[in-house]
Amino acid sequence: MIDVRAAAKYLIQRYEQVSDSSMDEMKLHKLLYFTQRESFVLLGKPMFPDKFEAWKYGPVMRCLRKAHWDCKAQPDLSADSEYIPVLEDTLRRYSLMDSWTLSNISHGETCWQKAKDKEVGSSPVEIETSDIEYDARVIKYRRFMCPK
Repeated sequence: MIDVRAAAKYLIQRYEQVSDSSMDEMKLHKLLYFTQRESFVLLGKPMFPDKFEAWKYGPVMRCLRKAHWDCKAQPDLSADSEYIPVLEDTLRRYSLMDSWTLSNISHGETCWQKAKDKEVGSSPVEIETSDIEYDARVIKYRRFMCPK
């Protein structure tokens, strides 16, 4: 597994290179969520140990809340990391979508819905990594059964 801040830094830098624009915080959280799910799809394991929380607009990585703007000081991924293809695949699949579309997609995920069902008041609930793994199995099955 890798540090979630390294994954965030990679996504931000690659997004800025490809799109020639900066990434907003909402998009970062959604891309990190999809990266974690894609890691299960492609590698059969999580990318990072940190857990997401189910917020109003989808999964959020609390440890990066507002902190991603200072990613220059965060650790780098090694050039031979097995996770780089997962990060690149996530960018290819989702980076062209706007933040609100990504939020709407994340609301369709079982893991987010399950966590929101447990919410009491306005305190966000952690999304279980095993529930993200379940969603990954569903996605993998759909991709296998309905290839483009």
